[in-house]
Amino acid sequence: MMKIPKISTSVAMALSALALFVSLWLVWYNNFYYVLKWMENYTFYSSSSDMIFLGAVMPGDVLKVVGAWLMQFYYYPVVGATVQALLPVMVFLAAAIVVVRLFKESRKLLWIAMIPVVYVVGKQFWDNELDKTLTAVLVSWGVALIVFILTLKNRRIFHFPSFISNGYVAVVATLMLLLVSVYQLGYKDKSNNIHAFYCQLECLAEDRQWDEILELIPPGVAQESFIARRFALLALIEKGRLNKEMFLYGVTSADDFIFKDHDEPLCRHFNSLFFRSMNMPNEVVRQSFQQQILSTFGTSFNVLRRLAVTNLEIKNYPLAKKYLDILSHSTVMKSWAEERRPQLEAIKNAKPDYEQRLDQFYSADLLVAMVAMADRYPTERKYADVLLCALLANKDGNQFYPAFKVIAERQYAHGEPIPAYYEQALMLVAASEPEVMQLYKISQQTQDAFQNVMKLLNSGQKSQLPNLLPNSFWAYFF
Repeated sequence: MMKIPKISTSVAMALSALALFVSLWLVWYNNFYYVLKWMENYTFYSSSSDMIFLGAVMPGDVLKVVGAWLMQFYYYPVVGATVQALLPVMVFLAAAIVVVRLFKESRKLLWIAMIPVVYVVGKQFWDNELDKTLTAVLVSWGVALIVFILTLKNRRIFHFPSFISNGYVAVVATLMLLLVSVYQLGYKDKSNNIHAFYCQLECLAEDRQWDEILELIPPGVAQESFIARRFALLALIEKGRLNKEMFLYGVTSADDFIFKDHDEPLCRHFNSLFFRSMNMPNEVVRQSFQQQILSTFGTSFNVLRRLAVTNLEIKNYPLAKKYLDILSHSTVMKSWAEERRPQLEAIKNAKPDYEQRLDQFYSADLLVAMVAMADRYPTERKYADVLLCALLANKDGNQFYPAFKVIAERQYAHGEPIPAYYEQALMLVAASEPEVMQLYKISQQTQDAFQNVMKLLNSGQKSQLPNLLPNSFWAYFF
């Protein structure tokens, strides 16, 4: 039988701690990279007195403030993974001290110190404020201190049978508990990976990585997930492919473009990104305000960064300065804020570039907002496509045709090809509005396909439409 080399207790402890750290670090960094960024996005820390005296009202709040101070460094995921891995290692080291002080043959019993780590790691993923994990660290070190004091005169008072305090048992048990810890964190709960997926979508959308989003969300995924569907539709809008591919992604109504009546931070964050894409800074600010009141400390880093950038873009010097000043009190965001000081000074005497001050409209209603924006920017294809595709998603032919007539005069009046979805809707409209065929040049391919669709409908074979024409308004409509 292979002989296990003898090493000192301190070396065994160090090797176990190192193996635990490396294993957890790899899981956090490789599996949950975007979760770390998300944790920083949704926390806030400031060195100002307001943070200390208002954020730490109750004794338990102190750990939340400490957690916020740590999580600000998660802006760099490599640091975030390091902190997340170190906290369970600290629990292990405290438990290892207890083992060393209480048991004979402690070198062969260090695996016992891995047992509380399994519990802590199992609860760590959803500890978004770090207070529970920090509590576990404090408790473990408190117990270690008490045991240390009680065993100053008489240590190693307990003895396990030799078949337990055995080198081979120690190695196997340590490896097993290490694997269980990794499994607890990265593989046991599928909801962890789902959350990581949504965190990745948020971060990619924030950085305008539309191609990457569409790679992550094939049509089948969008059809199953109403959250992923919204990110996919936003990416299609930005790529100019909404009027060509929308129905592949399982759209069910105009409500699929934004979140309505949802007050979760993710939903408000997404809405602000949607309106950022629509160049509607007022609505970006409103959605950001709605998001920040859901935060632990009344605001968060991603909200403050978005408000600062938005006000810099519209040249609103006082508000841009306000948010940069707030961020400058963060240890990490101070450099981010300082990098934008030259941009701030450049707009100091500039006239704010507000949205056009025309008739007010109800921005919470997507269709109303897109009608207003299409009127304000008649040549902008993005607003026209969102409006027309939203009407198609609602199967609202009565509103689609009047809207298309107005838009067509602005964007399709010089022989520009009409997107297939719009042609398909116009063919349906032509049944009651025959002049459609004379007013608009609909491709022969669409006309022939429509005849085939009508034959299927008349023969009672409507169920075949999704298979024959999956990416069509007709399959969706019928």
